[in-house]
Amino acid sequence: MNGPESRTAAEPRRSPALSIVVPNYNHGQLIGEALGAIAGQTVAPFEVIVVDDGSTDDSVARIRALARDMPLQLHCHPKNRGVVAAMNTGLSLVKGDFVLFSAADDRLARQTVELAAAAAAEFPATGIVFSDHAEMSADGSETRVMPLDFPAARRHFSGRDFIALMQRSFFGFHVSSVWFNVGLLRALGGFRAELRWHCDLFVTYAAAFDRGATYVPGAIAYFRQLPTSYGTAGSRSAAQVDVLRAWLAATREPGREATRAAFVTAAILPEYSHRAMRALRSDPGYLTFRLFRRLVWLSFWMKMAPFVSTRARTWARNIRSRYRKARLGMG
Repeated sequence: MNGPESRTAAEPRRSPALSIVVPNYNHGQLIGEALGAIAGQTVAPFEVIVVDDGSTDDSVARIRALARDMPLQLHCHPKNRGVVAAMNTGLSLVKGDFVLFSAADDRLARQTVELAAAAAAEFPATGIVFSDHAEMSADGSETRVMPLDFPAARRHFSGRDFIALMQRSFFGFHVSSVWFNVGLLRALGGFRAELRWHCDLFVTYAAAFDRGATYVPGAIAYFRQLPTSYGTAGSRSAAQVDVLRAWLAATREPGREATRAAFVTAAILPEYSHRAMRALRSDPGYLTFRLFRRLVWLSFWMKMAPFVSTRARTWARNIRSRYRKARLGMG
């Protein structure tokens, strides 16, 4: 694991090249909104690559029409190969230093590229640049941002510091607001098909533990809440247990010893539930007391949450947020 970044004041900051990859499959009705938000950035990205994954609607025609008004590259799969393949195609094509994989139904905030670029310039070796959770309704008319328990200031965590952070103040990523270090993402093998809807989350944690993570408030992408989305539908399906087992198997591969050690130490899984306990039977060495405690508590909370009032949940979240900030020396 690498330590914190260091840079003398006399060294000039190199402006990083930020790429955006937009995988698309039959989102013709929504992709105009997604690409419009990219075109409206206060700082333009270095490149925009749309990978159409064999759409059968009018997506390609719409994208080509949009390309007349904004610079973008369109790459088409002749037939549908799945979103993981589309993301890997985009990764193979990008020429930038950092890349954001923005779904065709996501919407970037206006300053997302500008804020992420500033963070990447200050910490060019960081594994990821990430921001707060942000969601929008299915029709895009309502939005909300759920800030993480950090102050509204840019902050870098070394790989070691990020492991410690996950131990004491665990949070999950909205990968729609994560920029990956391109060289590191390729070195990690890109997105693994067997991890399916958790493939991006796996490399998010792996990259953060390897090279560190840089938090930047405001560099958000609004995630559209659709029950039919790939990740939402997949994580609720019967196949989820097999994907969890694949996650564990990926950490056991030769050459991934450091990655596995970080995941185990930080007690990281993509799901904390009784169902996850079933998957862990295939890899008892992954189960630590910290992970067991997290599984029990979060499983209990998920069952109880529907019976807790919104006001009580808000009060509890505020207490937790103040406590976490105090532990980080930020309160």
